[in-house]
Amino acid sequence: MAVLEFKLAEKKEGRILAVCAGDIPGAAKKDIGQGHLTRFLGLNGDADALQGHLYLLAESQFLAQKALKPDLTYGSLGENLVVSLEIAAFGPGARLRSGDALIELLEDLSPLYLAKVVLNGIVTVGDQIYLE
Repeated sequence: MAVLEFKLAEKKEGRILAVCAGDIPGAAKKDIGQGHLTRFLGLNGDADALQGHLYLLAESQFLAQKALKPDLTYGSLGENLVVSLEIAAFGPGARLRSGDALIELLEDLSPLYLAKVVLNGIVTVGDQIYLE
C-alpha cells in the first residue's frame, strides 16, 4: 500500500473529471461539463463564486465517499472541480494549471480543497490539469 500511496503522491498531472456548479452556496452541484474560472471570483454561474470560493475534490476522495454512499454523483459534496490528482499531497500554495486557468490551493477542508483562481480560463471535462 505504501508504494501505491507514493506513486499517487508523485503524480503531478491528471485530468478534470467534472466541472460542477449550483444555485445554493455550499449545497450539491450539477456537472455542467465546462465553465469559466474568473480571478477573485471562482466558477462563473456558481453560487459559491459570490464568496470567491472554488472547491476541488480529488478522484480518490470522491471514490472513498462513494463507497460509503453509493448514490453519490460528481457535485454531491459541493465541489466545483473533480480532478484525477492527489491535490492534498501538494498542500497550500501549490498552483495547478489547466489551459489558461491557474488555480492556487488554499486550505485542506477534507475531503474538499479550497482554492482561488489566479488567472482566468475555461475548464472542460477531459482537460489536462497539472502542478505548475
